[in-house]
Amino acid sequence: MNYGDSQQQPIVDMNVTPMIDVMFVLLVLFLVSIPLMVPQTLGIDLPDTQRHNAAVPQDNPPYRLALREDGVIELDGERISQAQLASRFGEMAAEADARLILEADKSVTYERIAKLMVDAQVAGIAQLGFMTEAQSQP
Repeated sequence: MNYGDSQQQPIVDMNVTPMIDVMFVLLVLFLVSIPLMVPQTLGIDLPDTQRHNAAVPQDNPPYRLALREDGVIELDGERISQAQLASRFGEMAAEADARLILEADKSVTYERIAKLMVDAQVAGIAQLGFMTEAQSQP
């Protein structure tokens, strides 16, 4: 059988199909990894990290609201009921620069703290802070 002269010549064209497949895989990996390289940020305004202990003291001291473990609420060192607290929040809000510092025991639930924060905000107290304890250095 004679297959002709075309069967006798070597193939000079290179098969590029495997190379194209590899390039497509690299392209897909590159496109998938681009979002991982860009830092993802959330639009959160973080509080100022400067020390506030060195701030200039203001004329009127802040009100201190303490929530105790046994359910007692104290405003500036005196016991107060939940009903009286709402009226006191209204009196505090009448002052232009009223500030409220919230102090709570560790065992007080967040629900109670959040409720008092909402009550203060609804009454019109705009400046609310938290009293914390410094960790002891070992």
